[in-house]
Amino acid sequence: MSACEHPQSRVIRPLLEGDIVAFPYRNVIGRYTGDNSDPFEWYANRGASFIDGRLLAPDRDDLDVMIESGEVLILKTGFGSLAAYDAYRTYPDCDPRLVSPGGAPSTSHLSLRSERGSGARECVNGFLKHPAVRYQHDPMTTPFRIALTATYQEREVAMAVLGRPRGRHNADGRTVELYRFAAHPDRPANTGSWLLSRCCAWSRLEGYDHLLTYAGVQNDNEGTMYRAAGFELLGTTIADRSKWHSREGRAGGGTYRKWRYRYVLASHSIEARRSAGRVSPDQTRLIDQGTPIEPACASARTLAQGELVQTREERLARRETTLTTDARAFFDEYDCGESDDTAPLVACFAYRTPGDSLVAVLCLRDHSGEQNPRDNTEAVTLSTASVQTDALAYPVNVLRGLIADACEWARLHGYATVENCLTGNVATAAVEGIAGLEIDHDHLRDPSVEPSERASSSSSSPSVSSA
Repeated sequence: MSACEHPQSRVIRPLLEGDIVAFPYRNVIGRYTGDNSDPFEWYANRGASFIDGRLLAPDRDDLDVMIESGEVLILKTGFGSLAAYDAYRTYPDCDPRLVSPGGAPSTSHLSLRSERGSGARECVNGFLKHPAVRYQHDPMTTPFRIALTATYQEREVAMAVLGRPRGRHNADGRTVELYRFAAHPDRPANTGSWLLSRCCAWSRLEGYDHLLTYAGVQNDNEGTMYRAAGFELLGTTIADRSKWHSREGRAGGGTYRKWRYRYVLASHSIEARRSAGRVSPDQTRLIDQGTPIEPACASARTLAQGELVQTREERLARRETTLTTDARAFFDEYDCGESDDTAPLVACFAYRTPGDSLVAVLCLRDHSGEQNPRDNTEAVTLSTASVQTDALAYPVNVLRGLIADACEWARLHGYATVENCLTGNVATAAVEGIAGLEIDHDHLRDPSVEPSERASSSSSSPSVSSA
């Protein structure tokens, strides 16, 4: 810690438990515990000799005077320990105050929560670097897609962070990487398998075919948890950190070995649907160029649902999501009624034939009006769907499968409610055939009604209402 400068504007108030205070003239920082006998726990700044806490334990009246005079500065508040404050100072994106780790009796008591949108990184890093978790590696600095958190009574038990593979040779649009996995020491048995199964479900519903992860960095972890969850060990790789430009708090150079694991979610010959990101010129074949498949739809024959491949048909961007060229052409050819393209697109689920032709498409949109739709956790809407009925043996069952997966995807993303605005005989029959969905046939969609008024009451799993 560097010596504290005397600020122009200071916090002047009585001390509260958890306040981090500084004595600039003595070059020490402490945490106020509120204990009358020993009100502070201290540590000295780097390069300064430690000062006996007994010399810095004045009574409450003297403390108030010292705060008013500037001899004591209130830096931050709400920290449970000096170790948590040290993590906060070492990693700017880390705030242990945002989380409260704890255990659970068994995995049956665990709940799932998704960390995404504004503030997600601070919450993730707050858990990773919380003194009670003792995660050994660096916190998250690169963008990620989502963090799935196992909770017990609103307390974090374990967390998994997923995103685009950082190795360019793996960024093929069909692979997602598990960046971080951390758990509280007081966790029930099989917590890792419990959370990994939900990571696999999320990855499959996102349209990925492989889930990649590593184990063994710095701590002799051979990935027993991944083997138990059905991951395939691909071998080991050696990483050389000697050329890394270390930042404050990051472990220095040297080499380390890590185990490489992969979970196969699907196996098919369809090319990647998602952008591969920044790749070398010889990898441009991995990137979907947006050229429509000719013909855009399957030929007329009876296709069983088991023959189809589920894909995602939207392009991810920093500010918005748009339909692929194939999906737009499919909606144009197979009119699904009044289109709903005014609200932001959240996701688009589809089925393709093994020959890469679309036969069914379902769009989810966000009518919350949030400035950043990724912050919305209240409701997502089943907005439009289209099915090539003459190519499918059971078109209702095919669309029903998409709707069921869309509801599961919404649950994994933390939405409280799934609203239904689908029209047409096939869509209506598909929604009514899904067990557990709450359908309100007495209300038609009214554009003048706010989405919050249309949404059903929140629950641990999304409910579906017909708006």
